[in-house]
Amino acid sequence: MSTRRLVPPSERTAQGDGRRASGWLHALIVGVATAAAALVIGGLTSWGQYLLPEALRSFSNSAGAWTMFAFLLVWLGRSRPLYAAVLGIVVFEGLNEGYGIVSGWRGAFYSDPFANIWTILALLVGPVIGICASLTRHDLPARRVIWVTPLCVVLLGEGIYGLIALHTETSPVYWSLQIALSIGFFAAAAWRGKSLRMNALAAAVSLIGAAAFFFIYQLG
Repeated sequence: MSTRRLVPPSERTAQGDGRRASGWLHALIVGVATAAAALVIGGLTSWGQYLLPEALRSFSNSAGAWTMFAFLLVWLGRSRPLYAAVLGIVVFEGLNEGYGIVSGWRGAFYSDPFANIWTILALLVGPVIGICASLTRHDLPARRVIWVTPLCVVLLGEGIYGLIALHTETSPVYWSLQIALSIGFFAAAAWRGKSLRMNALAAAVSLIGAAAFFFIYQLG
């Protein structure tokens, strides 16, 4: 017959303090690593304007690419939604500032730090992408396809815009790849969720959102 060991209150308090300290340390490590990765990727994006082959050069001027990296970096951090919202801002701003730093090294003009449209987008879009990336890990499997739709909307909407509106200026290869990535992310989440109702709803939202994204891009 086994007996449960009674844990003194002082020991329980010490265990709780240890877990909290470990949690804060993990959050700090994730935040620093995420910010550093965003800065590096943003800097590489600037170099990509010259180093990438013509077929893929649009990657360096694509909102879809930065949105995808923001989503993936937060997802890799495995953070809960509240902290993931903060990380979404950190990633977008890190991408922007990394791009600006390297552009300055190359002698190319870029706006002052924290002073362009991407700073505003980081504050507005970053939390949405961060929370969605987190919920694709932590929500019920059947609902995760819903949370991947914002990423799919940006990739699909901009990809279609690139093929239609920029066909005389850019190669169709990258835009086609971006559309394929949108379909791939959606398919992966839909397959894992295996909920016909949720998959149909997410597909409708993705298509409507992509159409709205295309329309807004045309206005710009």
